[in-house]
Amino acid sequence: MGCKVVNLEGYEMGKVIDLMETGSNDVLVVKANLKDAFGVQERLIPFLDEQVIKKVDLATGTIEVDWDPGF
Repeated sequence: MGCKVVNLEGYEMGKVIDLMETGSNDVLVVKANLKDAFGVQERLIPFLDEQVIKKVDLATGTIEVDWDPGF
């Protein structure tokens, strides 16, 4: 855990703190940065490969997502 989550526009959404199993698909629990521009403390992002999760880079510890930071 602890991977940095960044959307396609380059906005850093925070770091993965947990992975929830929901039955249909897993959900990333992302703790937002302290000074999040959207005032969000935590984001739940579905782990849907290719739809939402665009790239997982283990070398840099980064997950690139197609997700609106306002959610």
